[in-house]
Amino acid sequence: MPTSGRDTRNAIARLIGLTLMADGELADGELAALDRHDIPALIGLNRDALLQSVVDLSRELLDESSGGRVAVLDPAHIDALLDAVPNPQQRVLVARAMLVLSKSDGTISPPEHSLFRRALTRWHLTLDDVVS
Repeated sequence: MPTSGRDTRNAIARLIGLTLMADGELADGELAALDRHDIPALIGLNRDALLQSVVDLSRELLDESSGGRVAVLDPAHIDALLDAVPNPQQRVLVARAMLVLSKSDGTISPPEHSLFRRALTRWHLTLDDVVS
């Protein structure tokens, strides 16, 4: 899968997309939270562009699937996306969006938790940094 390189906005959109897809279900609560918190505008995209990014990411993941398995949370891919967000303020913003979306369907699933924890670790953030 191509990485976003220096395209920070694309990397952020893909991280949001991975958060939405991490548990294998795009829940109504997640889409409602996306709108309620105006996450597309916070990351500098309109809603349609963000959702198109999710669709594109889904297609790429399906194209790269093997043996009937889709590697949504491939560590190398996630790390490349995380590294494409160099700005500390953007990192906190994205981590907050990831947390809000992960919690929006009532529970943080193990894959959502794994993705969120990986972002915090890679970006040297604490939970306090994100929720304060």
